[in-house]
Amino acid sequence: METMEVTWLRGSQLAVDVRRHRLLVDQPADEGGDDRGMTPVELLIASLGSCIGHFAARFCDRHRLPADGLRVTVEWEYEEKPHRVGRMTAHVRLPPPLAAALDPAMRERMQKVLEGCTVHNTIAITPRIDVRIAQAPPGAGSSDGEDTVGERAG
Repeated sequence: METMEVTWLRGSQLAVDVRRHRLLVDQPADEGGDDRGMTPVELLIASLGSCIGHFAARFCDRHRLPADGLRVTVEWEYEEKPHRVGRMTAHVRLPPPLAAALDPAMRERMQKVLEGCTVHNTIAITPRIDVRIAQAPPGAGSSDGEDTVGERAG
């Protein structure tokens, strides 16, 4: 099983560490944060958009298609009871050379590939989520206070 660690730093700020990378998660100022990083929901949306973008770039590479200028914009809406993201729409913007190179059959193949990205599949086919509360070992509860973003010292 893959693992990442999320550590509270201060206020609304959390550090997310995975492999050699660290990123800062925060809330906007109007929600009590310092707006020093994306929110958890924004990270979820970014995961979907970047996964679709990655699959699109791989599709282009595999079929020797020009991907320069390819963009993915993701919009989302909230729903209530319970509060959650209720809708996400990913707009894959094809640069003119790529759009011109895709005939209808190839465009349909690309659509299927993008809808099969790992994050899309994970959201569409609900995973089991276990939340387990446990006491940390002695001395493991203090934050190092670092809030750097980017590569972790290894």
